[in-house]
Amino acid sequence: MSLKPRDCIFSAVLALALTAPAFAQNAAMDGIRTEFAAVKKSVVTAANKAPENLYSYRPTEDVYTLRKMLLHIAGASYNICAGFQNQIGKAPKVDVDKKAPKAEVLKTLDEAFAYCDAALAKSSDATLGETVTAPNGTKRPKSYYASHLLAHTSLHYGNVVTYLRINGLAPGGE
Repeated sequence: MSLKPRDCIFSAVLALALTAPAFAQNAAMDGIRTEFAAVKKSVVTAANKAPENLYSYRPTEDVYTLRKMLLHIAGASYNICAGFQNQIGKAPKVDVDKKAPKAEVLKTLDEAFAYCDAALAKSSDATLGETVTAPNGTKRPKSYYASHLLAHTSLHYGNVVTYLRINGLAPGGE
């Protein structure tokens, strides 16, 4: 039996119609995961680009060193993603004041981002509305933690960009 072109087109349209809800089912989480992948790549690229001696750089005494900024991003990522998993207070700890060498800072960032990737991977659009209750009684939807992760990481990536540019370095793959 041979199929006519209109039968093939109908079959293709039917297949797409039946699979479309699966793709759209987690559109919000897919967007969050995609945006997080982009910002974490930017942070890691800039952190790798900065030479070891720049890790102790701070534009003024009122702001963090680059090292502390990167460790802060890692520590906050752990805390935010612990909240996203309804595990407030159970995140791995990061000593943001540790005089860690560049390699250790990069490892800490990678581990924190992997922790968040795992948390985001287990989530769906349906879970974004679930409520997380902090030990102090504050209630927030999981969507708060997802959006805070993106906002916080992006905000401090902007700081990292400034640190690099002040020192004549382009932060990305430029």
